[in-house]
Amino acid sequence: MSKKKFSLFENLQTNINAIEDIDNSIKITLGPTGKNGIICNQKGELTLVSSGALLIKALEFPEASANVILSLFAQAGTKTFTVSGDGSTTTILMASELLKSSLRFLVNGYNPIFLGNGLKKIGFFLLDKINEFSLPISNYQQVVGVLKTTLGKNISENLLKLLSDCLKNLDRDGLILVEENNTDLDELDIVQGLELDRGFASSYFVNDVANFEVNYDKPVILISRAPINSLNQLREIIEYVKANNKSLVIIAEQISKDIISTLVLNSIQKKLNVAVIKYTSVEFLKNGMLEDLAILTHSNYLDYDAKVKEVERNFYVDDLGQADKVIIKKEKSTFITSKFSKIIANRRINELNRELLLSETEFEKNTFKTRIARLSGNISKIKIGLSNQYQIEEQRRTVENAMKTVQSSLEEGILPGGGAFYLNLRNELTNWSTLNLIGEEIFASQVVLSALLRPFKELFINSNIPSYYIQEEINQKGYPYAYDLNEKKIVNTISSGLLDSAKTVRAILWNSISIVSTIITSD
Repeated sequence: MSKKKFSLFENLQTNINAIEDIDNSIKITLGPTGKNGIICNQKGELTLVSSGALLIKALEFPEASANVILSLFAQAGTKTFTVSGDGSTTTILMASELLKSSLRFLVNGYNPIFLGNGLKKIGFFLLDKINEFSLPISNYQQVVGVLKTTLGKNISENLLKLLSDCLKNLDRDGLILVEENNTDLDELDIVQGLELDRGFASSYFVNDVANFEVNYDKPVILISRAPINSLNQLREIIEYVKANNKSLVIIAEQISKDIISTLVLNSIQKKLNVAVIKYTSVEFLKNGMLEDLAILTHSNYLDYDAKVKEVERNFYVDDLGQADKVIIKKEKSTFITSKFSKIIANRRINELNRELLLSETEFEKNTFKTRIARLSGNISKIKIGLSNQYQIEEQRRTVENAMKTVQSSLEEGILPGGGAFYLNLRNELTNWSTLNLIGEEIFASQVVLSALLRPFKELFINSNIPSYYIQEEINQKGYPYAYDLNEKKIVNTISSGLLDSAKTVRAILWNSISIVSTIITSD
């Protein structure tokens, strides 16, 4: 059976209705006064979402052509969300408006190829304008401004303050982790060093019973992928540790149960201060965790060639590194390394930055960014304390996405928020299109002009504020003025901190225009 081709004009009214349904479903989430959507899964479990891309995944139409449009819009929103942590709703709204406006011309006989070509030309023009108008972040207040614009209604004042405090002391290479707190309080925790998501191999290693953890000051560290099958392999190290009254932390991929049992017995009998962290996950290798830890602790990273038959090797004192402090819990371990060699660490950071520039996938980029943060010893942890699991997960996603948007702003700069930049683009596009578009391509400018106004209008609709007179006043004041929906007044977006990530705006415009030009030129 052959697959049926997608046609925009087959069941045209059905497809138009589908676009309207998509539009109406997600527009409620836009802006600081927007509402969260509710998704119910097959088990009847409810989830609050503020992302348009997540919300439309719950939609489904009986007609195949309508579902194609739904899927393409979702893809566009997800692409924006993936690269910047924000903007999925605006992307889908833009795509919806672009497609509806395009259809008004197409049903009257205008050529879809010419219209599609016009959209692509405009897309490249808008990208150039983003590069021209974007400003590098120059101070902490601008970072907080991006954070406030991104989070809007989705976060408490206390958590926003913690995030702001976190950013104030975080450099560009810093890493922000989000986890659940044991209490109902939101807290900020600064970690100087590195955390492994692996804990002790046996609870019998615990020496701090009150906190149920292993806690060692200035222990020596052995990191090995090479198998440890005999206690004789560790003889020199054990003798050194005993003679010098040291504590020993072993991090090993392959260590026999018999060895662990023997070390446990020595620990219980107070003959040896020792703890073992055993890992099996390939993620440790993929993300360079062990290699980074070895650099931070001045340890030899003892690897082995998997192609060669495992040969028992001995470990020596020269293989050992050291940390200022190690805390090993049931499921994680923290290595405090405030006095590690900055020269060695910075050298490796420079190497990773070069690899980051050459990386092609988001996964590779995120891996290198994480490693750079680890090696800088600059880790901040946001601990979210809420009793409701759905709330915890939603807040976790919100914080993580906001941090992604902040990072994208550090990378590509900022633009005026509150719809100001979109209004400015309309003026720029009007002047440009008459000189650069030919024939029926010119109608693409009308399509895009309508779409650029859409986010501005929808922000006011969700706030129950008439936009017409405000828009006139904004036009009189000029760029970069906009209406701050939180402050209820017109402000200079740059000085007031009403800011968008340039990377987010770029993704919104390009992904929405690209997907609509594809749809209208498909048959």
